[in-house]
Amino acid sequence: MFFVERGDKRRLLVHLFSDARVRRAIVFTRTKHGANKVTEHLNDSGIRAEAIHGNKSQGARERALAGF
Repeated sequence: MFFVERGDKRRLLVHLFSDARVRRAIVFTRTKHGANKVTEHLNDSGIRAEAIHGNKSQGARERALAGF
């Protein structure tokens, strides 16, 4: 568990995922919009990520899970 200032959360995720030992992870967010923003930030940082939430089609959710 990490206690992190709000503005540093995404930077910490990128740092944690840069460790080669981290091959898969699930990140929980409070909102659907937050999930999309985290996914966008990780992808922009070269880390493959998919959001899964109720606004996604069932097919999109299943593809994201299959990719995990």
